[in-house]
Order: sequence, then structure tokens, then C-alpha cells
Amino acid sequence: MTMDKLYPSLPFASGETPLSWAARLAALHTGGGLRPFLNDMDVPFMPLASGHADAIRRLCELAGQDHNVVGHNTIRSLDGRRFELRGEVFSKDFMTGRVTRFCPACLVEDEGGAIRPHVRRRGRLEWLLAPVRVCPRHQQPLMERQRDAWDGKARELQLLVPETGADLQALAEPLPVLKPSPLQDYVLGRLQGAKGPDWLDAQGIEQAVRATEMLGAVLRYGVDAKAGEMGQMDWDEAGRAGWPYMSAGEKGVGEALDLLLADAQNRGDGPLRRVTTYGMLYSWLAASKLSKDPGPIRDILREHILDNMDVQAGRLLLGEIGVKPRRSSIASLATSEFVNDVTLKNVLHAKGVISDSEAALPGSHVLVDYETGKGVADEINRAVAVTVLPQVLNTSRPIVAALMDEGLLPQLHDGGLKVGKISCAVDREHVDALLHRIQKYASPVAEAPRTMVSLAKSAEISRKKMQLVLALVFGGRLKRVMRLENEPGLDGLLVDPLEVKSLTPRCRPGMSASCAFMMLGVGATAGKRLLSEPGGRVLLKAVKLPGEEEAWITPAAMACFRSRYVTLRSLMIELKCTKSQLKRRLDAHEVKPAFDPRSFGGTLYRRADLPKSMEI
Repeated sequence: MTMDKLYPSLPFASGETPLSWAARLAALHTGGGLRPFLNDMDVPFMPLASGHADAIRRLCELAGQDHNVVGHNTIRSLDGRRFELRGEVFSKDFMTGRVTRFCPACLVEDEGGAIRPHVRRRGRLEWLLAPVRVCPRHQQPLMERQRDAWDGKARELQLLVPETGADLQALAEPLPVLKPSPLQDYVLGRLQGAKGPDWLDAQGIEQAVRATEMLGAVLRYGVDAKAGEMGQMDWDEAGRAGWPYMSAGEKGVGEALDLLLADAQNRGDGPLRRVTTYGMLYSWLAASKLSKDPGPIRDILREHILDNMDVQAGRLLLGEIGVKPRRSSIASLATSEFVNDVTLKNVLHAKGVISDSEAALPGSHVLVDYETGKGVADEINRAVAVTVLPQVLNTSRPIVAALMDEGLLPQLHDGGLKVGKISCAVDREHVDALLHRIQKYASPVAEAPRTMVSLAKSAEISRKKMQLVLALVFGGRLKRVMRLENEPGLDGLLVDPLEVKSLTPRCRPGMSASCAFMMLGVGATAGKRLLSEPGGRVLLKAVKLPGEEEAWITPAAMACFRSRYVTLRSLMIELKCTKSQLKRRLDAHEVKPAFDPRSFGGTLYRRADLPKSMEI
């Protein structure tokens, strides 16, 4: 049957869907089903069901209806996986799928006792939306019907809800009274153009709904709840539970996550784990095959985990790779930094980082500030036991002892290392600096010249203490210092014993200025500034000896300087952190250098300007 216009006309009803209107037209004009009617009208079913504009326009032309009115209630398929309604884009999961929802009380009102009820019964647009589970008009849960896949697409009420009159009323009567959830009200209001909470409005409508329901599900049903085991009214309850927090924005979500964290802590069933703390919310956001952007809730949960839970460096965390931890368990730190977990825990305890009660727990149960814990782990890794220094420096034990006595290899402050079973050690950075100095200032030779001997032999010939020989070598006072190419370390150093003897007629009061500069980690320019009264007073007092060009620094002067000032490099060693980490900490406390680094030649800080957390 074909015609220019259908008569009698049947206006498109407010709130209904194009397929509902087409089914009512079929019932009016043929008394039959939807698909045969569309075939007769030359309106393709699938394009009409997908909201294609040509199919909508064709049906409207036949029925004498403004296609813009029908288009306003049309859900359009964009690519088979995404859909659009009134400017809102969402996936098929935002709709009810093959299930058709309906309110029997609404259908009873539609019929109004008519002889041909299917001409008047309308399928509402809102019934197609997954978050709409309660009739806003009658405040009753919507019912669901499902047959085969075709019926799920056509949603023909004549087939899916054959009950009419008293039978239809009987379906509505036992349904409980239930107000629509605030989340459902928000969804319907947003589709009508109403303004909601700014934070939710800034997200996609599906993002806002899904995040609210997932957060609410954990709050309402606990961390053991499974999404696949929840019914539609369970999800309705979840939306109600999540709404007060989601509608309050990021602060509200943070409060909800704090509640979940506190509950997990109160359970006291071992170390905090993400799944047992955040339940299905974490499982959803951590899924490797997350096909849709979940919105800002993933960033908020990631930040909450970083602030409160064990995180290992370099691991994937909720879609972000290489996240820098803020807190970490002792066990995780030990694994990532390659130290023994018991040793790390003992040192942290000795330093006062963890309490006595925490020290009695397994390392996996104790969380510490990541930067603090890593700094201690680095200290342990850098600690070179004095017993192995002869092998590291390729020298004898007496020379190692002399290096330490002379202050060229200062022993690490105890700082818990003794408790951690590293009873006597030096910092590897000082060891490396000493070896680097040998490589830099000693001329390489294949064989020892006749007049050049080893350090030990030089001390023997010159009858000088080894400390003095070492002070001459590393203080830069010897004009001839060589090293054997095939003999690393101090055993490969060669000096002229006659030169040693000529330069050591008497004891020196401490160490040379150049040696002191090396110990402080400053260059020659900054070192000269320390001695030349910057700002009107001497920072590092020196002693001048008759006949000698280089000044000498007494132990008392060195100690006095270190008590008042600290160089950038020394502060890095003291705090066991990198340069960038130290810069951030200093900037956070607005600590400025004592002098302009560019004119001074280095970076120097007053200890009085440092916060208490940086004191040693």
C-alpha cells in the first residue's frame, strides 16, 4: 500500500520514540505489526531504528509531521558503537540493549479505555536509557520484557506487552512506590537542557553516570560486590549512594575514597591492597581493556592511591606509566632499590622514620614516604664498608686508615647504619671522587721512572707519615704525580720521595685549601671566595705558612664552616637525594642561596635558613 499522505493523521506524542510512533501508525492504519507496515510504506526498518535522518524524514513526510520534532527524540547511531541524543554522545551501554522497559501505569493511562489500545500506547524515550529505572510520573520501578533480538530493536509494545486493560493494571498494582534517584533526575534534566553540578556537567553524561554508580556500588554493597551479580535496582541503589559525593565534585569523591580507606584500615586484615580497599571501582578503572574514557574519577583515585598506598616506581597505575610514588612499603622499596628489606627496616627504625610498633611488623605492612625511604636505601647502597676499601681502592689497609685519618675519606655518620649491620663505612661518592682525582691529576705511564716509587715506598724512604704523603698528593702540592696505566687505584700512584721529603719539613695544621675545597665539593673559584671575605667577613678561616703559596685549613675552621654553611653537593649527600629532589624541597620552603651562585662560583646555603627537616 502506498500513498502520498497517511489519513487519518496521528500526531507524534511528546516524549515518545520514532519507533513507538511508527508502531502506533501501523496499529491505526493496518491493525498489524510494525515491520510489515514500514515495508509497505517503503521506510527501511534498520535505518529508522538507527535514527538515520533520511528514514525519519520519509516517515514524517508520509504522516504529515515536522521531522524536527521527531528528530529531537531520536537517538542516532554514529558508528554502531557510539550514539547521540540532543548533543550528548554515549555508548550502547548507556541504553537498555535488548531489554525493553516500560511503566504499566503509564500504558494504562495511555489506553484510557480505548477500543484500540495499541494506537494510543506510547514507548517513552526515557525508557531506552539504562540509568532510568523508575517512572518519574508514577514513582514505581519500571518493568522489563525481552524476547528475541529483533524485538529488542523494534521494541513493539503490542508484542512485548500484550496485556491491556485490567491485565495491564494488575501489573502495576503490586509495584512498590519509589522516588526516582537524584542521578536519574540529573540525567533526564541534562537531556532537557537543565544545568547540574558543574563538575559533572563538564564530563560526558555516560562518564558521570558510570562513575557515580561504580563509586556508589562499593559504598553501598562493599568491596566484595561484583558488577555482574548486581540487578537493575541494585544499580539504582548504587546511584543513590554515590550521588552525594559525585555531585560535590572532586572534594566529595575524595571524601568517599577516604571512607573506603578508613574501612579497609579498620578491618586490619594485612597490608592495604587496592582491590580490597576500593573494590569494583578499582577493578573497573584498572582494567587493561578499558574501551571508554572513564573521566576524571580515574585521576582522583590515582592521586588517592599515591597519597595513601604502596606504589612501586615505574609501574603502570590506572592507565599512567612511570608514576612517581609518594608512599611505598618497605618491602617494595627494598625490591626496587635492591637492598635487604630487614636492613632497610632496621635503618629506618634507627633514624626514627618508623615507630617501634611499625618496626615489629613485616616490611610489606609498613608504608613510608617514598623520597625518605629511597634516600635511606640509596645511603645503604652507597655505603662502602671500610673492610672492602682496600679492594675498591686497590691499596693496603694502612693507607685506607691514613686516608680516613686525614679526612680524605670521611666516615659516614652512624645515622642507623650500625643498626642496619653496616657498622663502619664511607660514602661511595667520596670514594668515586678520590679515584676521579687520581685519574685527572696523575699522568699515566706504562712503566715507573727510576726516581718514582709507590706511596708506601715513598713514606718509607722519606721517613714521613703516610697521612702527610697523602696530603701532599691530594692537596696538589707535588709537581710530579704519576700512575701506572695497568695498575688501578692507589697502588698505581707514583711519587718522587725526594720531593716528598723536601716539602714536609714540619707538620701542617690540617689540610690544604685545595683539599678542603674537594671535601666541600666546590670548585677553585668558589673556594677562593670562601677565603676572600665575601660580604665583608671570612667564611672559611685559613692559615698561611711562611714560604708556601697555598693556605691551610685547620680542623676547627672546617668544623666551624660546616656548622654554619653547607654547599649544594654536601647537602645532597647529607639528605641522600638527587639535585632535582633537593631543589624542589628547598623551593617548597623558599630557601635561597646565601650568595648569588653566578658571581660566587657555586651554590652555598646558610644552615640557619634550612628547615628543621633538613637538619642533621
